[in-house]
Amino acid sequence: MKHYRLHRFMFVILRRTVVPIIQRVMGYRYNKKKGPDVPSLVISNHNTNLDPVLVAMSFSRHMYFLTSEHALRKGLKSRLLRFFFAPIPINKSRVDVSAIKDILRRLKAGASVCFFAEGDRSFNGLTSPISSSTAKLVKTSGVDLITFRLEGGYFTAPRWAKKLRRGIMSGSRVNHYSGADLKTMTIEQINKLIEQDIYEDAYERQKNDLIRFHGKKLAESIETVLYLCPRCEKIGTLRSEGEHFFCSCGLDVEYCETGLLRGDDLPFTSIKEWDQWQTGKLEEIIDNSGDQPICVDEGQSLYMVQSAVGNTPMGQGIMKIGRKTFQCAGLEFPLDQITRVTVTGQMTLIFALNDGASYEVYSDTPRSALKYREIFRILTKNRTERR
Repeated sequence: MKHYRLHRFMFVILRRTVVPIIQRVMGYRYNKKKGPDVPSLVISNHNTNLDPVLVAMSFSRHMYFLTSEHALRKGLKSRLLRFFFAPIPINKSRVDVSAIKDILRRLKAGASVCFFAEGDRSFNGLTSPISSSTAKLVKTSGVDLITFRLEGGYFTAPRWAKKLRRGIMSGSRVNHYSGADLKTMTIEQINKLIEQDIYEDAYERQKNDLIRFHGKKLAESIETVLYLCPRCEKIGTLRSEGEHFFCSCGLDVEYCETGLLRGDDLPFTSIKEWDQWQTGKLEEIIDNSGDQPICVDEGQSLYMVQSAVGNTPMGQGIMKIGRKTFQCAGLEFPLDQITRVTVTGQMTLIFALNDGASYEVYSDTPRSALKYREIFRILTKNRTERR
């Protein structure tokens, strides 16, 4: 809040200069409304890196946004971002109490704050369930809540893709709840309202109106989300090129401009269906894995995260996960010491240990970080169920 006037000024400048360009490039449609006239929390679903700009376009009043602290460790670019926009950094590898305190401080000072309750962009076109901590924050803040939904973003900028596609996107306010009304609701009721308001199923919407999203090399890097072949049922064998992706077993699939999939004897027509299948199949693979690694990737770079000074390189080499351990670049981490596994960006894997340390794993070639997150989730769920 130290440079609040500067932040408001930059908000106005960007609205008049950059926003019209983004609107044309992304085919974005929105209704601009006044407000919020009082300090408010704005909560939206999330599918593109430009979502903060797209949401802000629909409001006349300046607001602050949450952003991954990962995005604030990029030298001069990050310093400029901090100075001109003062985003609220949040550490995705753990429950970040400092971010919550920062949100409440800014609301108390009279500003509005927007964040994306999923905490992540969608891999498969479905809005992810939100944590109850979001509803707790809404109730604790005592301010108004505005829910906002973006549509068309998943096909405009698929999380797994390298380039934008040009089609139609839209954004609109869904509901406005007063702080007084929210005080009378339970955490569960608030959580349900938010989930209903921001929920988006990209493929279900495409059924009603098949919109084409034009671009080049439409399928490239799709293996960062689709990690399991439905024909040979092997992990990590898919490779993409242009509008197609292939498996060494002979599978050949085309990614169409509508976002649908086409291929001989292909049991799925969408990434959503494929992802739902591979998630279920992964549980079966894990059950039958014994002491063997569940999946392996070569050429990985491991870094220890040190927020104040950036990342410290820890080595390069093979990454693999089994039922009891996760290994990367010659280091071994028992799974019972890992508290959280998340994915940022297209394929950066983040994991945190119970001693507070956190690490990031990068790859120069496309590979799925999602499969590691899902394997950890399944193994953690299985451990909890056995107890």
